[in-house]
Amino acid sequence: MNDSSDDRVAFDDDVSVALARLAAGPEPPPDVKTRLMARILAEAAVPAAPAGFTFRFAADDDWVPHAVPGIRMKVLSVNPRSGYTTLLLDVKPGTHFPAHHHHGDEECYVISGSVRTLGRRLGPGDFLHADAGTDHTELWTDEGARVLLVVPPDDDSPGAPAA
Repeated sequence: MNDSSDDRVAFDDDVSVALARLAAGPEPPPDVKTRLMARILAEAAVPAAPAGFTFRFAADDDWVPHAVPGIRMKVLSVNPRSGYTTLLLDVKPGTHFPAHHHHGDEECYVISGSVRTLGRRLGPGDFLHADAGTDHTELWTDEGARVLLVVPPDDDSPGAPAA
């Protein structure tokens, strides 16, 4: 073996490549690379959102626990100028949401499943508005529900600080 520094660099590069291939394991099937490259190109082709616009996608996996066990939520928007927060709630079957006071107006739209409150069953497409200053009895779901909720920022978690 030649002791010149150029030979050692070439040897080190070759060893590095071999070790990297060993650590990476077997190559994925060709269709994986094709799908990955298509997704990268598609995402790169999407222009940045103009100022003042925010997108949230179903694939965004940023759910956080709600103060009520059995509920997780996605904060879709907080609008301090208008004084409301838009939340997506994912409610497990058998969950009970405690009675609470509305400090501000509350708007509730059932996307899927069902919610029971005030002697009524709300199913997909049903809507409930509650004025500020009203008291809400317990809500519950037997089958689970996905709900869009618009509330003042501090009204999303009864008995707990806002998320």
